[in-house]
Amino acid sequence: MSDWNVARYKQRLRAFNVEKTVNSIVRKNKKEIIKLNKDNLDKGLNSEDLLVGSYSTYTQAWAFRKGKEANTLKIAGANYNFNWTGKFIKGIFITYENNKIKFFSKGMGLTSKTRFITNNNLLGVSKKGAKVINNDIIQPNLQDSFKNHLNK
Repeated sequence: MSDWNVARYKQRLRAFNVEKTVNSIVRKNKKEIIKLNKDNLDKGLNSEDLLVGSYSTYTQAWAFRKGKEANTLKIAGANYNFNWTGKFIKGIFITYENNKIKFFSKGMGLTSKTRFITNNNLLGVSKKGAKVINNDIIQPNLQDSFKNHLNK
């Protein structure tokens, strides 16, 4: 009887599609994964956890004239917060291809904006964010899926 169980588990192991399961996990958790990128941008950090830049006195004066809300003002010396990026932040989405999560945005805008986003590595997560994705999102969900698959 125990030989039958081992054979059954071997058969189930062969049938478990890790790639398809990870793809499904990434899709189900896309909001949480994208939020990791947005949280870094809120702090003015890029995908390498490096400061992108800080606002100048000119930018602060311009923002004040625009009359934007106090919580989104661009204060001289403060880190970029990307609150006024329009469709860039709202347009961030991910794909999962070739064992990698890739970040894109539908709101890349004009060439100069696209160049700024690309040159400053604004899309993606840092090593710390990658650990969260791997250890807190993918790993536990993959383990659960695997257990459920074996116990069918």
